[in-house]
Formats: sequence, structure tokens, C-alpha cells
Amino acid sequence: MTTLRQRTLSRDEVVRDIRLSRRVQVVCAWCGPAFVVLLFGGWGLLGGLVPLIAPSADAGKVASEYASNADLHRFGLLLGMVGCFLIVPFFFAISMQMRRSEGRTPIFAILQFASGLIVCVVLTIPMLLFLGTAFRPERLPEITRSLNEVSYLMLILPWPPIWGQLVALASQTLSDQRADPIFPRWSGYMQLWVAVGLLPASMIEFFDTGPFAWNGALGFWLPAAIFGAWYLIMTWLLLRAIRQEESEELASLPTQ
Repeated sequence: MTTLRQRTLSRDEVVRDIRLSRRVQVVCAWCGPAFVVLLFGGWGLLGGLVPLIAPSADAGKVASEYASNADLHRFGLLLGMVGCFLIVPFFFAISMQMRRSEGRTPIFAILQFASGLIVCVVLTIPMLLFLGTAFRPERLPEITRSLNEVSYLMLILPWPPIWGQLVALASQTLSDQRADPIFPRWSGYMQLWVAVGLLPASMIEFFDTGPFAWNGALGFWLPAAIFGAWYLIMTWLLLRAIRQEESEELASLPTQ
């Protein structure tokens, strides 16, 4: 069904409007992979925080990690902070697609985007804390170690807002009654499995060694791999949905 605005424009103008919307949404979709690269490449590799500093490391070891290549680490952390913002347009594009299959009030689309904004905040704050820790590496090692611990915990632990996104996406996908759904039905179940896969990160509060520590296989690496892979899969699904929307809108236009 054409909108009131479409009825007041020529067909060529409406086509240009539809294609512009697609291009903007495609740019937003690619912000997802950009975030993954800047987070793990900037914060992790350039920032000197992957391999992760072990929670059992003594204060002197932690301080020496921050003191080595300090400027490179700061630059990497700045890139990581930029990456955190890029998830905002990415989540906005997801919600724009989700709202296509909802009623008058797109509850799941709003919940997904609102939860995504919280995710942006809870990722940006530890980036700032890591930057603050790297700002003065010559301070007392015990202080550096405390700041490092708080930063890692704040970065890895807060999965509840991510759950808000995943549950909203799963609910929208599994309730989509369209003949050609926005996101394929299997992706709704994927959201639920991703939510379960993030839960082991909760254990980093209780262990400083072993697989459940913040540098362990279950405490960090499994949730981090699932977290990063989700963005890549959702980018592919999002680009598919954007192409689908463009095709449907072009097909709905009158021939003359």
C-alpha cells in the first residue's frame, strides 16, 4: 500500500526515495561488522587486552602490561570506543525491519532498539575505564589492577540488555505471519540459543582461574565468539531483509 507521501510524488521520485532508504539501511547494516573489527581489533589487539590480562595476575604484572606500548594501547582503545557507537545505527536498522511485521505499536522493535542503546552504554563505559587506566600507567600498581578488574567485569558481565534484544528478535521472528517473513524462522530459535550461550559469562564474578575466569574458555572466549558471530549473521539477515523490503515496495507501485 502506498503512503500519502508516495501519492503526492511522481513514480520516479518514489523510486528514488525507496532506493535511498535502502542505501542508508545498508550502510547501517555494515556498521555491525565494523563494530566487531573495531572492538576486537582496537580494544583487543591494538589495546593490548587480548590475550586478556589474567584476573589472577599480580598488581606489578597488570601495571607492566599497561605501561608497555602505552600510546598504541590508547589508540586501540579509542578505536574500540568508536566501534561501540556503531552498534546504534546497526540496531536501528534491525528495528526498522522488525517493525514491518508488527501492528500499530511495534513493541518488539522498540524493545530491541531500547535494549541496544543500553548495550551501547554498557560497552562504552568500560572502554572509558580502560582508557582511564591506560592514561597514567605509572600510578600505584594496586590502583591500576583495581581499575583493570572493574573494566573487565563491566565489559564482559552485563548480558541482560543483550537478552532484551535477543528475546525481542526471537518473539518478532517467531510471531511473523507473513508468507515471506522478515527474518527466517530458524533465526528466531538462533536468538534463543545465543542468549543461552552468553550465560557462562556470569561466572567470571566467582572465578579468577580456570575456564570460568574472564580469560577462560567459558568465561570469555565462548561468549565472545558467539557475540561476534551474532553480529555477522545478523548483518547477512539484515541485508536480506532490506533487499526484500525494497523489492516489495517497488512491486507495490503503480506502473504509471
